Amino acid sequence: MPRLVTYTISDRVDGRFDVTATIEPDKVFRRDGFATLAEAEEWVDGLRVLMAALGAPVAQEASAEPLAPPTPVRTPRRAR
Repeated sequence: MPRLVTYTISDRVDGRFDVTATIEPDKVFRRDGFATLAEAEEWVDGLRVLMAALGAPVAQEASAEPLAPPTPVRTPRRAR
């Protein structure tokens, strides 16, 4: 029976990206140091192709934290 594969892409403080993939129930693989988000996503696409050949679905893990912090939006104050 195929097992579900989940992954997360995390943002590092140095501007690089890491991918963590988990094969149910508890096998964890990590690929560190992608220079760009596009490179990390391309690696995940390759993982999808590989896992599809084995019949295992790949899904992005729901994350409690966003990939990058939201940018605050400043609204101008009205003159009184």
